[in-house]
Amino acid sequence: MNDPTQKPKRNEATISIQIIAALVEAIGDHREITDAGMRRFDLLEIDSPTARVPLHIFVELFEWLAKRMDRSCLGLELSERGGPQTVGAVGYLFLESKNLEAALTNLGRYLFAVQEGSRFHLGIEGEYAYVDYGILDDKISDRRQDSEYSIGSTWNLIKQFTGNTCQLTMVEFEHEKPPNTATVFRRVFGAPVLFRRRANRLHFRTELLESPSRSGDPFLFPILEAHILSSIDQNKRDQSFIEQVKSQLTHDALAEGMRAREVAAQLGISEATLHRRLKKEQMSFKNIHDEASRSLASLLISRPSLPIAAIARRLGFSETAALTRAFYRWFGKSPREHRKSLG
Repeated sequence: MNDPTQKPKRNEATISIQIIAALVEAIGDHREITDAGMRRFDLLEIDSPTARVPLHIFVELFEWLAKRMDRSCLGLELSERGGPQTVGAVGYLFLESKNLEAALTNLGRYLFAVQEGSRFHLGIEGEYAYVDYGILDDKISDRRQDSEYSIGSTWNLIKQFTGNTCQLTMVEFEHEKPPNTATVFRRVFGAPVLFRRRANRLHFRTELLESPSRSGDPFLFPILEAHILSSIDQNKRDQSFIEQVKSQLTHDALAEGMRAREVAAQLGISEATLHRRLKKEQMSFKNIHDEASRSLASLLISRPSLPIAAIARRLGFSETAALTRAFYRWFGKSPREHRKSLG
């Protein structure tokens, strides 16, 4: 069988064709439109279970389908129909985990098997916990459908895991509040939904993490995990070392001031080895970190309501003066001047 027409470029984030297959199946009642979308984006081998396509193509297809079908909340609506198949084997591993905390941790750990260039993080802050999802590439800016589909699908998985005995305290999205959609958001989440926030997040009480699996099979879990690890190993072989380093520098990692030592630890190597391997590819950690910071700065400064001091903190700077110096180096003007130039 031939590979899909849309072959990823080297170092380009990809997504499993299985995710697109699950999306098309969920839309099922509009086959003519989904077929037109598949042709438009040259996604020909939808039946190939191991194929991967560029992540940005999936996001663009999703936005195109929502507009073509005139369904502003397409991603959110489809998330209600989804099950573990929305993330392939990783979804089934989620349901076979021993408790919800392990399930969410496993989803974050193994998401790379089906979707690269994205973050999924479980955070715990006292009595409350949250899960955080987002695409790392800020150049993929028009991504509302993916964000709502992913957050909605995660919520659906949590409900399936707990037998629908759970409740959210708050939901956040990075994008602008869409008009005339309050009813559907209230129906899906049953909690306050806020927009133009730092990240796409589901918030709930920490005690929910102790919820045990309703279907956990101790024999099935290691089989699924071995399959996923094999897939990840292949992906890593296909991904350059530079991209592996970049994938560690998430927005939260930059805010926490993550440096080479921590990145090396995440990759399971020494700091010296990290620097040596980057040098071999004619790259330095300093340059990668600086580019990641510049990309995040460009995204944050475009949000008029976000104070300059808050941007400095989000980029790991202890003071706004350091941010100003960085902006002059990156853009040739101060943060305020750069924001003004964006209109």
